[in-house]
Amino acid sequence: MPSLGIALVAGLACAVMAQAQPRIDSVYPAGGRAGGTIQAVVRGGNLKGAGGIWFEDEGASGRVVGIETEKAPRRPADLVSVEITLAERARGSVSFRVLAAGGVSNALRLHVHEERVQMEGEGVHDLPEKAQKIAALPVAVHGRISEPGEVDYYSFRAEAGEEWWFRTKSSEALDPALAIYQIQGSWFDSGRAVRLAFHDEPVSYPDLTTEATLRYRFERAGEYLVRVNGFWGHGGPGQEYILLINKGGSDPDTVSREWKERTWTRRLETDRMDLLQGRALAGKKQPAVTVVEADGEPVKAPVEPQKITLPALVTGTIERPGDVDRVRLAVKEGERVVFEVETPGKTLPLMNPLLRIVDGDGVEALTNILSVVNSNGNLSKQIHPKTQYVFPRAGEFTLEIRDITAVYGDAEMKYRVLVRPQVPHVGEVHVAEDRLNLVAGKVQKLSVVTDQEEGFDGYVIVSMEGAPAGVRVVAGTEVEPDSPPSQSVGKRERFTSKKQKATLILIPDAGAPVTAKPVRAGIYAQPVVKGEMGAKLHVKDVWIMVMREGT
Repeated sequence: MPSLGIALVAGLACAVMAQAQPRIDSVYPAGGRAGGTIQAVVRGGNLKGAGGIWFEDEGASGRVVGIETEKAPRRPADLVSVEITLAERARGSVSFRVLAAGGVSNALRLHVHEERVQMEGEGVHDLPEKAQKIAALPVAVHGRISEPGEVDYYSFRAEAGEEWWFRTKSSEALDPALAIYQIQGSWFDSGRAVRLAFHDEPVSYPDLTTEATLRYRFERAGEYLVRVNGFWGHGGPGQEYILLINKGGSDPDTVSREWKERTWTRRLETDRMDLLQGRALAGKKQPAVTVVEADGEPVKAPVEPQKITLPALVTGTIERPGDVDRVRLAVKEGERVVFEVETPGKTLPLMNPLLRIVDGDGVEALTNILSVVNSNGNLSKQIHPKTQYVFPRAGEFTLEIRDITAVYGDAEMKYRVLVRPQVPHVGEVHVAEDRLNLVAGKVQKLSVVTDQEEGFDGYVIVSMEGAPAGVRVVAGTEVEPDSPPSQSVGKRERFTSKKQKATLILIPDAGAPVTAKPVRAGIYAQPVVKGEMGAKLHVKDVWIMVMREGT
């Protein structure tokens, strides 16, 4: 398998492919039952000549049945009919791509469920009296919000004391909302439906799902309705959903294993120090992390905050408005400390954890707020989930944890704060592309950006392994873009990492073999400190196809 060498190629022009990139936007139905077969339609663009579908794992197989162009007045889409068989062992979701004349498309996911399938009926069911009947549970209803303002009603019977949950899996274009109704009638309208419960995701924020989840306990036996709609009244082609309904049980927890450094929702556990060291040099033993429950501020008499020894994972809850939790820590002169915050329940902007570190005299040493004067002269302030600091003097300090608003607090406003020594390491590694369609004899580039955290001053070897036969991968340079106008960036070094950009140049030989199917190539990053190499970190897989020009 070819891999990246240490060669440097300067002034190499990267060709832009004339063939438009295949693109898939949605699939309907958006999934199916494990062990079943799906007759689906994939919607996208530049899919002319689509001859197959490609799965990134062995959880499914399929074939293209036909292709046509959508009859639409503006921007008609390509519609590819496919037949997909899901393996009995398939769980969660399977990722697939379409192979077209322009190469391999982006990926979409098919949701795999254990519930029986019920398809949305052809008729309109946008009023309670027209609701489609749910016959039996558990069920996965596959439907579409085809027009702006469309709503879909489904009816079912629940017994007294039963607890049901409802959740959606939807296309990226649809932001679904759920509501439960009961027809109770009124003096003027005997068929009046009264809303009992509603759920849309509380906020739209990076790294948070837009899916709706609703759990409800029925007090009385009777006929009920569940409604699905786009939250903002949106609807149109490519806005599909799966409505999963069951009794009892729980919504399966899906946790991303992708490395995250500066998000509020990444998991902070007692193995964090070892994980960080694994992104630097192996072999250095890190101290064990102790777990400490923070002392809440009592209503009447103050108490002495608990003292922690670094590294410590401080856990607690902002239980009421104005609640302040405190712990104490002692530091040495020049000690380099990191404060990382996780919000496992509510998160921004519903919960805004403010960290404030004060000395024995009550003088503020630092917070997790970055103040910046932008190019327009306006001052903006933003709280950050990670703050690093070098203490200029030894002493004992108090860490205060509160909500920045001081007007919110409840049992869901939980936090985890990891207070630890700094560990210089390679942070997140960013690769935008997930597939490359190469033309034999033409050059393409792939950019890799590495975050260098907490004073990491070593090198990072960036490599690609598993490129198709006849494709060389070397390092290259490119012109650095002009910098934006200068501004007052505040104490940015406490809240951001340094970044380095590497450019990989892919050079397919003029006679490189054409690939019949995508080839998986892995992107890796390997830290080097003082001549010693750390572990090779898998960053991402990129799917590559090689074609002849004009095909």
